[in-house]
Amino acid sequence: MERMYLLKDPWKLASPREAARFALTNAVIAAVVPECSTLLEVGSGEGMQTEALLKVSRAVTGIEVSMAAVERAHRAVPAAEFITGRAEDAQTLLGTRRFDLVTACEVLYYAPDVEHVLTTLQSLAPRILVTSYEKRARRLSRHLEGPGWTRLEDMQAYGMRWWCYLWQAPGRLQPVG
Repeated sequence: MERMYLLKDPWKLASPREAARFALTNAVIAAVVPECSTLLEVGSGEGMQTEALLKVSRAVTGIEVSMAAVERAHRAVPAAEFITGRAEDAQTLLGTRRFDLVTACEVLYYAPDVEHVLTTLQSLAPRILVTSYEKRARRLSRHLEGPGWTRLEDMQAYGMRWWCYLWQAPGRLQPVG
């Protein structure tokens, strides 16, 4: 990933399409966790979606594997906290901290062990929101089924479709939608 960040905005997150995706993601968050105070963003990159997430959560912490991306994120979004590290190591990196929500938007398909990442994230918050571009989401869907998982309505913009899944810890299960 570090090589990807030799370029600024390697994923083209400053595009109108991505701005629409950020807004759609925020709408989902506002619907499922209307009182979100603390949010952990997995794969925060250079902070482009982080800035949008601060509109639906009082405090956002981003975790990102690329040191170059984290340095840019610190400069771009000083109101958020950024940590360099892997999602698999989030529990170790964050210690006893807990969040109202974890987001994993467009990142799980890069994880070498999706189940391990999800287990780690489930220990950090009572809810996890996963979004994935439709073509890549098909490979992830088997990991996002079972107890606590709900497939939400797809997000659509600019001819693109993203699948959305919400995990809620037992005892927190509430109707969604």
